[in-house]
Amino acid sequence: MSRAVADVSITGPHSTVEEEAEVRPVVVAKAPRWLALDVFRFFAVLMMVQGHVFTTLLDSTTKAQGWYAHHSAFHGFTAPMFLFGAGLAFGYTTFRKWDAHTAGGAAALKRYKRYAWLLVLGYGLQLPTLSLRGLLSIDDPEALSQLLQVNVLQHIGVSLAIVQLLVGLVKRQRVVIAILAVLTAICVFAAPWIWAIDVSGLPIVLQGYVNQAGHSWFPLVPWAGFTYSGIILAWLLGLRGSTESISGRMAWPFLALALLFMIVPVVIDRFGPFPWPPHNFWKTNPLFFFWRFGNVLLVLSALCFAERYAAARGWLDPDYGSRVLAAILPWVKLLAAESLVIYVAHLLVLHGSVLAPGLTSSGTVASHEHGVLVAALWTLAIMGAMVVISKAWAELRKQSKAFTVVQLTIVGVIVLLSLTR
Repeated sequence: MSRAVADVSITGPHSTVEEEAEVRPVVVAKAPRWLALDVFRFFAVLMMVQGHVFTTLLDSTTKAQGWYAHHSAFHGFTAPMFLFGAGLAFGYTTFRKWDAHTAGGAAALKRYKRYAWLLVLGYGLQLPTLSLRGLLSIDDPEALSQLLQVNVLQHIGVSLAIVQLLVGLVKRQRVVIAILAVLTAICVFAAPWIWAIDVSGLPIVLQGYVNQAGHSWFPLVPWAGFTYSGIILAWLLGLRGSTESISGRMAWPFLALALLFMIVPVVIDRFGPFPWPPHNFWKTNPLFFFWRFGNVLLVLSALCFAERYAAARGWLDPDYGSRVLAAILPWVKLLAAESLVIYVAHLLVLHGSVLAPGLTSSGTVASHEHGVLVAALWTLAIMGAMVVISKAWAELRKQSKAFTVVQLTIVGVIVLLSLTR
């Protein structure tokens, strides 16, 4: 979360310059969070957990029903919302404290450490064994590609690390945004060709970041288009000032952009054919990308209007506002802030890992054998667990030394197990 620093001078009637400097404390105040963005990311988390649980537990008969196709289409927006929200949050926090992030000091180092952890966790979830000897002996190309797949955590870690590196090297906002615009255009418009490229000549660890090689779910092309679009919009729409007026200022612009991105691709599509080679329409078609992006902006616009309405009615007033919202919103903000923790935790609970089995791998819950009611109940149970885990993680993180000890302990245990198995 961004912090505003204010210098408060406390001087006496005869204070010297040196005395004034000695008694001038630095007050660090937390900037208010952008509520609409928090709710947006909260909905993305809910959709993610519910979608994964239903996909894993529902039986084939239920999935054959007509509503499930709409369910799948609806959840096709989860990843764009997740990535766009990550980019928007990155842009908002970065532009508010630009000097700190360009200086290459503690702020930048903290981000690089976070991105490194995302890579560790992302690949850790895909480990077939903890044995270092077993990992080094993998010679099956299919098994190796499964291990090195690029999923959400790896994607966010690498895509945002690239931007942070640009910020530190270039140090000029306009130039950084121009470079990101070019990268976004490549990710979106060149996707059909890039996905047709044979990347087998690249190191296998890099192949999945280029296209779907190794069955990667979230290569940089085209998915970084959503992430970088969030950063660009944060800059273009002036999301560098106070959060107090963002929803008030941005509700209509977001709505206008949403309609633009939803309508224009449909109109342009009538003027085909286009020069794109045969490609996966649902993954790499540029027009479909913009249509999905428009839907994502439409959701954010609706939430901005909702925040405006609630603020105008006084419901968000900390002293005299709605008691219901006052009780609910802190938990919404918590789950939004801990979205990546929830991503990891819910996969561990549902599927397990090499460290411990999950609900399905342990046989506690059978995969693909249940109806909607059972899947819904398990969704509620897992979301309840995610609330507890998120709260515990957030409280632990406030204790910086204890948090570091926990991180190092986790790494140490994994390294020890890999060497002794």
